[in-house]
Amino acid sequence: MAVDAIFESITQCRLCAAQDLTEVLNLGNHPPANALVLVGDREPPLIPLRLMFCQACASIQLGESVDPHFLFSKYVWVTGTSRTAVEYSRRFVVEALKRCHQKTPFVVEIASNDGTFLRRFQEGGSRVLGIDPAENLAEVAVACGLPTSVRFFTKEVAEDVLGTHGYADIVVARNLIPHVKEIHSVIHGIATLLEPTGTGIIEFHDTTLILNELQYDYIYHEHLFYYSLASIGKLLRQYGLAVYDVERSPISGGSWVIYFSKASREKTQALKDAELQELNSGVNSLEHWLGFGAKANDHRTRLTAIVRGSLGPIVAYGASARSSTLVNYCGFGCQDISSIIDKNPLKQGLLAPGSKIPVISYVEGEKLLDSQERILLLAWNFGEEVISDLKVSGYQGRFIIPFPGEPRIQ
Repeated sequence: MAVDAIFESITQCRLCAAQDLTEVLNLGNHPPANALVLVGDREPPLIPLRLMFCQACASIQLGESVDPHFLFSKYVWVTGTSRTAVEYSRRFVVEALKRCHQKTPFVVEIASNDGTFLRRFQEGGSRVLGIDPAENLAEVAVACGLPTSVRFFTKEVAEDVLGTHGYADIVVARNLIPHVKEIHSVIHGIATLLEPTGTGIIEFHDTTLILNELQYDYIYHEHLFYYSLASIGKLLRQYGLAVYDVERSPISGGSWVIYFSKASREKTQALKDAELQELNSGVNSLEHWLGFGAKANDHRTRLTAIVRGSLGPIVAYGASARSSTLVNYCGFGCQDISSIIDKNPLKQGLLAPGSKIPVISYVEGEKLLDSQERILLLAWNFGEEVISDLKVSGYQGRFIIPFPGEPRIQ
């Protein structure tokens, strides 16, 4: 597929259609972050990776849109491979059910991945349906007894589900909304499918943390949007949906979970406090985002000095999508990082996009631990879990922690 056929540059805001867009960070040309390849395969295309600020609605988004079929039809992030995500799924479902009028609701999850979260609902007696465009992940979910429809969610799909299954008491969209090019169709679809007194749940990365903790590694082609509470609240209101509660999630280095409904509900104190804190953070200010871009360049200089100051190429941990941004922005290759350990079997034996660094299994990585004085923790957002595992496996060296904030050796 030709490069120019899989992406396009935007000339107006995807949310409000204004043309007043300002580039705040240019990370260069990157391959799609999950486009890992076999040795000898054709290399993935390089696509501009630019962060833009809309001065009309203060939304943050990418300057380029990549064909979603290219990005998501075969997906390599598997929720169930993360112990943190699996443990969090239990708490997530408990909190969701607290806010639902039905004891055993009908739950629809959009972008349901391998069904890790839906399984928790099903275990409690709920009727569930997953919707996900990745055929490989849907097969895993169906094999576990979780009904899953293989397609991209839209308003038309919502109408089809409504006609076949009826209204959903709970609609879940975890880490989906930042990925969606046709965002208005998706939100309209959620509003269509949600039962009038039902609860909608959206989980998304906290953009304030990206700004304050310099998490530029979260910027990659799959993430078209970087929402604030203000911007996502405004988007939902266009479709008759109102946010009434919020809580924190440990996923992606810090995320928000918002609860919303069609029915009018009083805002919780937690939401009021979060909105006030965001108002004072500067996340909706062009000036603060221009400063973010300058700090990202400085961070790259500091991190490359630490990595290249080590004795020979080092081992890294975590071949995540966000690691691809960090590795390629810093210009790391096999001369800097010999291999990347990852527990996801779909990534093992492949080469990281752009850098061509081999991805190896945890078992293979264990054999290298004695020879390593430092390990680069690319999966820093799962740092506690990873560090614990490696120490149990006998690693006695130190870790290079790239984020949050300044890079450091621990």
